[in-house]
Amino acid sequence: MQELEGVLGVIRRAIHNEITGQRFYHDASFYCIDPWAKEMFSTLAREEEEHTHLLLAEYESLSTGGQWLDPDIAKASGAQADIGKISFPDSEPADQLFPPQWSVSEAIDRTADDLAALAFGIEMEQEAIALYAEQADRMTDPAAIEAYRFLVEEETRHYEQLKEQWEKLAGMPFAAS
Repeated sequence: MQELEGVLGVIRRAIHNEITGQRFYHDASFYCIDPWAKEMFSTLAREEEEHTHLLLAEYESLSTGGQWLDPDIAKASGAQADIGKISFPDSEPADQLFPPQWSVSEAIDRTADDLAALAFGIEMEQEAIALYAEQADRMTDPAAIEAYRFLVEEETRHYEQLKEQWEKLAGMPFAAS
């Protein structure tokens, strides 16, 4: 039971991070000048919403039946999950990916143009990859491992898209800070 509560806590934090990421990418698409960056951020926002649905379905399934769902089933059924059934902690979780009380205008130095938004997104995707990979390594249930590995693959794809666009706009390889 204690292990299940720990897993549900991680999923709650992951849902919070995905929702915050979705907001960031939506807002970044509004602020960006480059049309390709605008479209990419809009797409990433929609995909983060899909990740939220997957996590909501997993949360609901685990909390009601103690079973992990196949990621494809979770993605399909997650849109019907009720986020109102989840209580998020009042305190900031230790593995929160986005700064507390963030806004795109504060998180991104607008004098640095679209590159700043891309760099911030790259850093957030790197942290999401690390979070989900760590959780996959901790799990013993094959369905849990599959769900976290799916999210690792998704966030890695986002990372690569952001990095590729940053390099295209900057005209040089991206170097992590």
